[in-house]
Amino acid sequence: MGFAELRERYGKNASGRTVVNRAICDDLPGGKRVFDLLVEVRKRRISKRFDADFFEKIYEELSAANQEMADATLGKDWKNGRSD
Repeated sequence: MGFAELRERYGKNASGRTVVNRAICDDLPGGKRVFDLLVEVRKRRISKRFDADFFEKIYEELSAANQEMADATLGKDWKNGRSD
């Protein structure tokens, strides 16, 4: 799908970045998790609030997003040597 199709789907008047972000969140497995983390990291970067709990949350969410991507790509049984 090209950018023109994405713009048609996600908003003709939306900015290019908005269109891409919506596509990532809606169309890519794990995309919304990663995007939401990016938003949180951006907020904390401004306030300079980073602690061990924050990094643990980031790790857990990125691991979950990675699992979601792997499952979508390879099927949920890929770890067991089976495919869908």
